[in-house]
Amino acid sequence: MQRGTLLSCYKTARLACLAGLTLLAVGCATREPAFYWGHYEGLVYDMYFEPGSADTTTQILTLQADVEKSHAKGLTIAPGVHAHLGYLYAMQGNMAQAKAELVMEKTLFPEATVMVDGMLSRLQGGAQ
Repeated sequence: MQRGTLLSCYKTARLACLAGLTLLAVGCATREPAFYWGHYEGLVYDMYFEPGSADTTTQILTLQADVEKSHAKGLTIAPGVHAHLGYLYAMQGNMAQAKAELVMEKTLFPEATVMVDGMLSRLQGGAQ
């Protein structure tokens, strides 16, 4: 092979490797999460597996802070957070706020309509 041809093959191979590495890096790039989960999963876990580890007031304050952080980050709060807040408010006897949180869950996640409607009907039944 001539020197010019060898040099050309080397440049082509180098360019192909660089292009391959670039595609690999772009393909493995992380994406922004679809939802902001905050402390939600940990609170639910603690509630069921370590009862009493977080009272309702603490959970409400934590989840409210998570909702605010999600807004600040421009992310949608995770599914279930507003429903859980509704449950916590109902446990405290604040039925108006419980209903507001449940309606917010249904608004953000229409696929939760059946579950939330069931919670709302039980909430109204218990308030009578």
